[in-house]
Amino acid sequence: MSNFNCNGQTEFEVYASCLGKALCYIPTPTTVGLYAPWGSGINQLLHNVQKQMVSEALCREKKEFSRTQEKPRTTSGLGFVFLLLHLIFLKPQLTEWHEKRKNFRFIFVKFSAWEFAGSDKLWAGLITTLCDNIKDQFGCIPTSIVRSLGHQSTLEKCKFGSEWVSKKILRIPVWFIFSFLLLLALILTLAISVFGISIAEMGNNFALALEGVGFGLIGCSALLTMKNSLAVGRNMIVSQKAKMESLMNKTDFSAQLGFMNDIKQEVKVLTNFIKYIEVFERRKIRIVLEIMSLDRCSPDKVVGVLDAMNILLSDSDAPFISVLAVDPSIIVACVEKSNTFKGMADNGYEFLNRIVTLPFCVPHMDAQTKLNFIKQVVEGKNALMEDTPMQPQRYEAGKFQGNSMEVVPLMNVSCEENHPSKQRNGKMKPSHYIRQTYQCLMDRESNLHEYIEENFLQMRRIVNIIPIMTALMFEKNVSMSSFSPQRIAAWVTLATCWPCRLSWIWQCLEDAEQRKELNEEKNINDEMLLWTIYENSSDKLRLIQPSIDKLLTLDGDPEIFQKFLSISYKFTVKDAKIILPYTINLDSSLKRKMELLLGSKLLGRRATSSSENVTRPEWNSE
Repeated sequence: MSNFNCNGQTEFEVYASCLGKALCYIPTPTTVGLYAPWGSGINQLLHNVQKQMVSEALCREKKEFSRTQEKPRTTSGLGFVFLLLHLIFLKPQLTEWHEKRKNFRFIFVKFSAWEFAGSDKLWAGLITTLCDNIKDQFGCIPTSIVRSLGHQSTLEKCKFGSEWVSKKILRIPVWFIFSFLLLLALILTLAISVFGISIAEMGNNFALALEGVGFGLIGCSALLTMKNSLAVGRNMIVSQKAKMESLMNKTDFSAQLGFMNDIKQEVKVLTNFIKYIEVFERRKIRIVLEIMSLDRCSPDKVVGVLDAMNILLSDSDAPFISVLAVDPSIIVACVEKSNTFKGMADNGYEFLNRIVTLPFCVPHMDAQTKLNFIKQVVEGKNALMEDTPMQPQRYEAGKFQGNSMEVVPLMNVSCEENHPSKQRNGKMKPSHYIRQTYQCLMDRESNLHEYIEENFLQMRRIVNIIPIMTALMFEKNVSMSSFSPQRIAAWVTLATCWPCRLSWIWQCLEDAEQRKELNEEKNINDEMLLWTIYENSSDKLRLIQPSIDKLLTLDGDPEIFQKFLSISYKFTVKDAKIILPYTINLDSSLKRKMELLLGSKLLGRRATSSSENVTRPEWNSE
């Protein structure tokens, strides 16, 4: 069955495409719960979702232009000057025409909770990151004007009329007052330059009165202008981020009844500013807040961020789409363990459901998506191995079109490299062997991708281990006759995906060797399959299983483990003896812990058996 649809997309990309389209039309504010186990390619899915949203926005822009013949304004270059004039002299209105606009653009804000994990107020980092990104997007001057010139009130709605109306003082437009005062200042400047400082010396009392009124008006307007300019300047220096940090730095801030309200008011100003920009640009604006790495933080900090999302970003007019990209099992455990909600949120899933309005579980990777991920990691690894620099290329599947990454395709081995004089001891060179191993890892026919979990970090581990392990085996002149590149890749996959069970087999082999030296072991030979060893020792493993449950969680599916060793790759005791010393990714502490636990259990059994043997004669005598 093919993993591509009619448009050449993998199933993973189809899910991302559908989610991206849905987010373009969903009403705001909304919180999307993007649920996936840690390391399962959630960043890649988010990248595809973002790409789809941008593509859909461009498409809607073209359709809206064909309908209205109205181009959106920009806030850069000359458009920036127009924006400042609009903010100073005019105020917007939400007209019916604006409400019917279908075009939009997205501003993507990435918040990595892990970067703020050292802060006592992690949730505040979410708000300050949001403010910083808005300021960087539009500049500090427009945001300062909005904060200082009284734009905190909600925009008025009207069915008809202009989208921008003049600000008024005593029902006189501000632009008219400004123009009149500017003209008056020019006339007075011209008069003074021609007639001198005081016209009254010429005996003209009327001119003296005009001079006094003019200077008075100019003085008042200058004071008002200076006041507003200072307010704007102060807000440029003391940004929203700095203001919130000053509130947080107060020792008693948590006891202040109005603290959360102050923060909420700052977010309200931000929301109104976005509304102003919407009307100016003639399109809707959506802030997509991508919250990442929250499942790597402590429980109380996790709850703090969720609380901030629930309280501060839930205003009915807020243009926010919050994407909570997390492993839900970890977040739920954090909520239930948190001291903040002790007794209030005993069920973490219910608490999460109160916040998330659109749950989206990341699907299992189809075969092609997994192979694409593996290929991406391998090509990145090969780029470091090449001796000569290559030209930057864009990933062929379109995965990184937004950010080009320097990758080098797998190289075909030349005839010169295959020449006997270029090979080590008449055998394949290590570099060639490593590349062939990588090729087997990416080959669909080898089916190795079926055994690798949907975890990007695990794929990187496998790719990183292969060259070191292969180089070690070549350096030690290990015979590679029974270890083809495919079997090397399979063994590294086995040790990475099932470290606990492989460590148990290793322990069983060591025990067998020790008993063999004592002439007690006769059942294990070099041709025996490792699966047979595991199966025969399952009773002993069950004996210590309650004590190693946490270790067993490191392993993948046990049924797939059985299929791997008993059907797909039938590794023998001989193979294990050769390759285990070079299996650098197998933590020996796992084997040591099982060894101690098994010894303790067996010793306890022997002690119990000896005790029964001692007391049994007394029972018989009775």
